[in-house]
Amino acid sequence: MTLDNKHVTLFVILILLTLTVTLNHAYATSIAVGGNPTDIAFDSHLNEVYVSNYDSGSGNTVSVISDATDTVTASITVGTGPAGVTFDSSKNEVFVANEGSGTVSVISDATNKATASITVGSAPVGVAFDSHLNEILVSNFRSNTVSVISDATNKVAETIAVGIGPAGVAFDSHLNEIFVSNFHSGTVSMIFDATKTVAATITVGSYPHGVAFDSHLNEVFVANEGSGTVSVISDATNKVTATVTIDIGVSPTNIAFDSHLNEVFISNSDSGSGNTVSVVADSTNTVTATIIVGNAPYGVAFDSNKNEIFVANNVSGTISVVSG
Repeated sequence: MTLDNKHVTLFVILILLTLTVTLNHAYATSIAVGGNPTDIAFDSHLNEVYVSNYDSGSGNTVSVISDATDTVTASITVGTGPAGVTFDSSKNEVFVANEGSGTVSVISDATNKATASITVGSAPVGVAFDSHLNEILVSNFRSNTVSVISDATNKVAETIAVGIGPAGVAFDSHLNEIFVSNFHSGTVSMIFDATKTVAATITVGSYPHGVAFDSHLNEVFVANEGSGTVSVISDATNKVTATVTIDIGVSPTNIAFDSHLNEVFISNSDSGSGNTVSVVADSTNTVTATIIVGNAPYGVAFDSNKNEIFVANNVSGTISVVSG
């Protein structure tokens, strides 16, 4: 069978587009860390990446990666079952939610040592930094609360009741609001950081998990594990303006916003569906690329120094580095 000129041209265009997507988001390297790496945070002060290793058998540790060399430079012992991680740019510290201990560990990025341990609610899993008030927000999955920690005192200043099974947390620097996904409620709670009150409850998809703020369009992206979708929320109206279909069964879990290309990276944690990260353009709310990474991708973070995406592969015990 032969192809006419029109079909040949279309075929060439398709190949070029595929190559362009691949080159724009090339899977650069894989870094071995501890057991069951779960979440990631980028330290913009020292250009390092902090990875929580959830498996207690590997010592309840956080791995520190230099983005200059893509090598592990330190391993820090924290509490039991380290899960969520965030970077506090006010004090150059890293906060780690220890799900098993019910605590949050504070790490100095200057020494890579834990300097404090703060008791919070039951099963803390998500954590985010509020750059407006220099506070740390911690979602307590079993307490159905969010703990607010002052980074000046390393003490819990307030506890806020939210929905059932709070998981992901994100800070909206545009309106100084906090968005919390409630895994078992199928909702997102919006909290005013000034008053510490829930001002809105937004219905999203099934089993919402990861949350990320898009500073380009002032939107909040929520990964719905059960629905295989991502909900897009306008922070102006606190309403869902779009639903992006990833795929049923892939379990979209965590999200990172790439401020370089205005894209959203979503880890699909179901290893049976191909171990992928989906890329969504925030201008169109469509999936523009799918990247194969390690086994059971979970945490994801954007490195603004090198415009790279770091993905924690929970079963592989590795970090994939993807060009942004």
